[in-house]
Amino acid sequence: MSGPGLAPSWRVERSCTFPGDWDDLVAADPLADYTHTRHWHEAALRNYPGAGLECLTVRRDGRLVGGIAALARPGASLLPGGLLAVRRLDSSLEGTSGGPVLHPELEPAEAEGLFARLAAALADRRPAGLGSVGLALNPEAEARFGKLLQDDPRWARRDSPTAMVSLAGGIDEVDGKRLVMNKRNERNRGLRRGAEVFATTDTRLVEEYYPLYLSAAAHWGSAPTPLGFLQDLLQGPGSPGGAGSVFFTCVRLDGRVIGGHLNLHLHDKVFAWNGVTDPAYARTHFPATLCFWGDLVEACRRGARWLDFGASGGVSSLASFKKFFGAELRDRGFYLCESAVVARLRGLRERRGRTRGRPGRRWHDEVPLPEKAGGR
Repeated sequence: MSGPGLAPSWRVERSCTFPGDWDDLVAADPLADYTHTRHWHEAALRNYPGAGLECLTVRRDGRLVGGIAALARPGASLLPGGLLAVRRLDSSLEGTSGGPVLHPELEPAEAEGLFARLAAALADRRPAGLGSVGLALNPEAEARFGKLLQDDPRWARRDSPTAMVSLAGGIDEVDGKRLVMNKRNERNRGLRRGAEVFATTDTRLVEEYYPLYLSAAAHWGSAPTPLGFLQDLLQGPGSPGGAGSVFFTCVRLDGRVIGGHLNLHLHDKVFAWNGVTDPAYARTHFPATLCFWGDLVEACRRGARWLDFGASGGVSSLASFKKFFGAELRDRGFYLCESAVVARLRGLRERRGRTRGRPGRRWHDEVPLPEKAGGR
């Protein structure tokens, strides 16, 4: 098993568990995300029914120099009535990024060859029959390695741009030069009217937030992320060496949770992942604005250089909302390796889903305002 830039003696090892030095590799790779960590995958294994781990690694002289991890699980049915269920192998879960992790001391040609090798090895593990393999590359990995996947005919690419805010200069710089005045005014009004926003690792607050999230998932027509997964992430040891962790940005009003974001932090980047706010307070206390502001404050406090607000799923109003906080779109690729039959059936299912949900509008765009607004 050789590839460009690789010594022929290197080979891919497969396991259903992580090697003991996996997180050391994640900590060393500056392009890695929190979603590459062992804790992320093991929390998913505990909370997704029927899930299993596929871990592919490469060593040189006994040292781990590259690897890719993916979650094997039963997927959604492609036809009504539970027919034609796809078996999935996902290196990127629930809208996050994934893909290979590489040691930074590799020469550029070696790194490219090893990346291509690991991606090809993952494609080779596509489940038989109705199987699908998926991975998304963050903007840095997409810029450096995306062409390698695009050159492999087994991978089909979808554009999945993500919205990122530079945190250069700290929170005062972000507040003064990146937030538009309207969002600063909304933040100030929401706080004056009694709302509060703070970062926490209290799993009880995530439990209070979860019914709100379930309502949003039903509106979107999407399968909800398990509550246990969100709570396990907060309870974990963080990333290797304490360089990263998970926190929950919580918005409360009179002791009631009216919004939140679960944030994933590794290296110099925070990824604002799972999050919704209560549309009933959208024009009175502005919980979405407060959530985004809370993410920015905590990310700056942690010394991060970037806050990634993620993709917007085709919701134009959400994409515009992120720009009000200084976010700029960065190229990100989502790659699928699946049979032509699965690809066609997936397309039909997605078109049917678009008619059921309202992907062009935010949840806030659908719910009427409360009769009484809060005071100034």
